[in-house]
Amino acid sequence: MPALTVPPEAYDEAYYRSACWGQVEWERSGGREMAAIYPGALQAAQAQSGEVLVDIGAGRGELLVAAAQDGLEAIGVEYSEAAVALAELTLEQHGRPAGARMIRADSRAIPLPDCTADLVKMLDVIEHLNVPEQLATLREARRILRPGGRVLIHTMPNRLVYDITYRLQRRLRPRRRSAWPRDPRVDYEHVMHVGEQTVFSLRRRLRAAGFVEVDVSHGEWVHTEFVPDDAARSIYHRLAAHRLTAPLGCGDLWGRARRSTRASRSGTALSSA
Repeated sequence: MPALTVPPEAYDEAYYRSACWGQVEWERSGGREMAAIYPGALQAAQAQSGEVLVDIGAGRGELLVAAAQDGLEAIGVEYSEAAVALAELTLEQHGRPAGARMIRADSRAIPLPDCTADLVKMLDVIEHLNVPEQLATLREARRILRPGGRVLIHTMPNRLVYDITYRLQRRLRPRRRSAWPRDPRVDYEHVMHVGEQTVFSLRRRLRAAGFVEVDVSHGEWVHTEFVPDDAARSIYHRLAAHRLTAPLGCGDLWGRARRSTRASRSGTALSSA
């Protein structure tokens, strides 16, 4: 298996403490607090007590704690040594909840049996993988899901806010172009975001990986930190407020899908489902 495009050493402790979603709550509390996206993601997936969750790209491990507190068995998968260490610290700060554990592994080859999980989550992971890596990871997610099991994906940014909305704004401001860099992405994004998504690309990936009941939608976060002035930022909020223009204003995406319950003669879910 070829090495992943972004090497594990790129995800060092500084990244998880300063630039990984939820770092403010985690850092100020030494791992005892978590951002609302983690329990919110469980609600979005309608997670139920007694289910098995596999969190691919578990980061500091907050979702594992939230899931265990709701009565799920929660398994985190990370290939960054720094992430595993911080996740272990998070679990320790919460008294090592029963049923929560970490595995250090490549997302394309997760050391879990087929049909292990009821729910697989990938929160802000898929944009860190190129297209072949995305497909391999999604197929692995499908393999470890039980028939009828769900996958929930969150990704930021919606690529269109950079590639269309920002570029148009920059082009319309020739006299102020020096304040508008050609590419507004920060250093971490340049290094790590090798697979940013749109609604259409994420939908294609999920279907190509064999998932059914695929539903990809825009989220509610309006991402404007990269925009140089207040007047320009307001445009994103106006775009996000309307269904037809939301793709140009909404900053994040949610993807939901299931593993088919149909089986082939060999007893495995149909790859074409």
